[in-house]
Order: sequence, then C-alpha cells, then structure tokens
Amino acid sequence: MKPLELSCITGVWKTALGILNENLAAIGSDLQLWFPWGGIWRGHDRNGILPPTDFPEELVGSGVSRFGGRLWKSFSLNNTSWLISLRAPVSASCGMEQWELPANAEESLKMLTDFVRLECLLGLTMKILENQSREHVGHWDRVRNFSVAISGELGLSQRELADIELAAMLHDIGKIGLPDELLELAGPLDEEERKKVEAHSLIGAAMIREIPGMEMIAEIVLGHHESPDGSGYPRGLKLEEIHLGSLIIAVADSFDAMTHYRPYAIERTYLESFNEMKNEKGKFAPEVMAALERVLKRLGIFESKPLVGRSEDW
Repeated sequence: MKPLELSCITGVWKTALGILNENLAAIGSDLQLWFPWGGIWRGHDRNGILPPTDFPEELVGSGVSRFGGRLWKSFSLNNTSWLISLRAPVSASCGMEQWELPANAEESLKMLTDFVRLECLLGLTMKILENQSREHVGHWDRVRNFSVAISGELGLSQRELADIELAAMLHDIGKIGLPDELLELAGPLDEEERKKVEAHSLIGAAMIREIPGMEMIAEIVLGHHESPDGSGYPRGLKLEEIHLGSLIIAVADSFDAMTHYRPYAIERTYLESFNEMKNEKGKFAPEVMAALERVLKRLGIFESKPLVGRSEDW
C-alpha cells in the first residue's frame, strides 16, 4: 500500500523543515527529515516529498552515523522514530552529536506524528472501503487529488482545504452500509434500488458525525450529490444552500467517473468529458467547473486521454 500523503499538512512540513534548517545551518546543509512507514522510510526536504526508501537498521538508535555521503542522527518523539540527514563533513559529527531538537520544532513534529498516524489509518481505511463497497481502485485518491487542486485554485484557506480533502476521501463511506447485492448490480436501478443507493450520503454523514470535530466534514459528505438546480439528493438543495466543499467534490467525483468508468472513457480526451459535464446545465457549479478547467490546463492534460486502469492516474 503506497503512502497516502495528505495534502493538507504540507504547511506543517514546511514549518518544521524551516525551523530545523535554520537551527542546523551551522552543522550542514541539504536537510532531509525521515519517519518510518511500515517497513520503509518516508522523507521530506524543503522541496517536497522524497521517494520512499529502505535504510539500514543501524541508522536508528545509533546516535550519529555516516551513510550515503551524509550525516545522520536519529531521535524519538511521541514513540515515533525520526531521522535527520545533512550534507556535512566528518568534522561536523561532534556538533551533530551534541545537537538537541529545539522546542519550536518539537511542537511541529508532534503535530506531524499525529498526522502520520492519521494518514496510515486513512490509507488502510481506504483499502478496506474499496473492497467492501466494491468501489473502483484509485477512485477515492483521484477524487481527493482533484478536490484539493480545485480548492487551491479557488483560493480556499488551509482549514477549508483540510476539511474538503478529508471529505473527498470519505465521500462514499456510507456505501459500506448498503447490501452487497445492491452494490454488485451492473445494470439500471429500479426506483426502490435507486433510493437505497442514494441513502449512502445520509449513512456516511451519520457515521462521520460520530467523530468529535468532524461536523463540517459530515455536512460536506451529506451534500456531495446535491445540484445547483435543486435536482440532487438527499435534500434537493439549491446552489446557495450547498456547501462549497460539496460542490467541489460533486465535480471531482463526476469527472472521475466520466473519465475512468464509462465505456467510452478510454476513447475520449479530458476536454471532451469536461464539455459534456459543462453542457449539463444546472448540474454543476459554474465557478467550480471553471476552476477544474484551469487545473486541467495547468497540468497540461486538458486535451490528452486518461490512462484508464492505473490507480495512480488522475
């Protein structure tokens, strides 16, 4: 299972790395910060995420080490092991040995520890949901990525982005409350079956509300099948009554379905699918569709075809 990497904690990583980089400048440069994830290590530097790597066991708990032309120091925080790596001469080993984690960096790393655990739990949950709800592999990840990209394009705050990212990941969690035989149906649904499937928004929101502090995320999940013209479900809300996060996930969810799971998906460009959605007047929020268009153009994929079948594809 690949690491989840929540986009909403990017700012926390930048803060922690900035503090450590300034604090360690006298010892070395090119700072890297690593933490364990299963049997591998995940790392960040000031430019972003580093490739998951398998390090020698002796790097952990051995104080200061030399490995790969770099100086390493391990430390433990919140029962989690961390590794700091710098490009530094051998003569800097003494300084690294005496170095202690500054208090302001410790607070950021404690927060990161909690987020890392959340990422691991959510990653496992997503795998279980994909199996139990018969969801397509990679669907949640792509909806999450598009929702975050659209939210960023709309200039939403870090708090709003975090709520939308979590809601996008959990938007179909209510499907695990539906009967297996209903989830396995491939053809058109009759009226009774359709009502049962539509109940997944209510079920999912009710499940999420059981978690303290997740009320806003529950509200976004509840409304992700609402439409600006009032034709959506479960409440038939109009544009001004629907949370912006719900409108964003509705676009991302529909766009992923259209570009990956329709019979014609592999034959059409993102542009063709986008135009079909745009022509469904009243179905999607215009400002969200405009933001999606800008995202697709910025990524340089607007006129390309989706690579259907690979879970890591957008």
